[in-house]
Amino acid sequence: PITSPIVPRATANGRPTFAAPNDLRSWRKMAERADTLKGEVNIGIVGKYTGLSDSYLSVIKALKHAGIEAGLNVKIDWIESTDLEPNMRNTDPKTYEEAWKKLKNVKGVLCPGGFGDRGIEGKTLAAKHCRETLTPYFGICLGLQTAVIEFARTELGLHKATSQEFDKECPTPVVVFMPEVSTSHMGGTMRLGSRATMILDENSMAFKLYDKQPKIYERH
Repeated sequence: PITSPIVPRATANGRPTFAAPNDLRSWRKMAERADTLKGEVNIGIVGKYTGLSDSYLSVIKALKHAGIEAGLNVKIDWIESTDLEPNMRNTDPKTYEEAWKKLKNVKGVLCPGGFGDRGIEGKTLAAKHCRETLTPYFGICLGLQTAVIEFARTELGLHKATSQEFDKECPTPVVVFMPEVSTSHMGGTMRLGSRATMILDENSMAFKLYDKQPKIYERH
């Protein structure tokens, strides 16, 4: 029986030839694991565009694939970040309470990227809740910025700490613009490709995590 697709390859005369079938055993094993998941885990996505889940399609797929590897069905609870903010408590107490109930009941939180300052305080509050309750928190892009802001405000006493992306004139910026990016176009803070980073402190956690490499390459 054919166990994999036969892939055509172009030749010098433009006519296709056919490569030998690839080994799909590892793919079949993954498919079998996906069909036999037993447990379930609730993960909250605290975002700004939860009304349009396609905005987070790559995040959803990543969570599902991680669940397959862990042998768990991933149930996603969508939490709109603005619903966690004090202003929502005043205007719509029911929505506010439901959002916080969701956040408190999940086993982990993924806080993805976004643009603009809407919902920033809600993301920051979510990061604070997760840190204080030891709930696993994964901040991506904007979600990492809000985690840094929360720690600076709560633990370091920098009550006006924020990101230059939201307030260019803030007195205590804990996230700054990279020198080569646009500060005027929304999304201009995103870097394409890798960047060389020097780890100067050999006693730092970063030096240990990167296997004692003094120079590493990462996108961010």
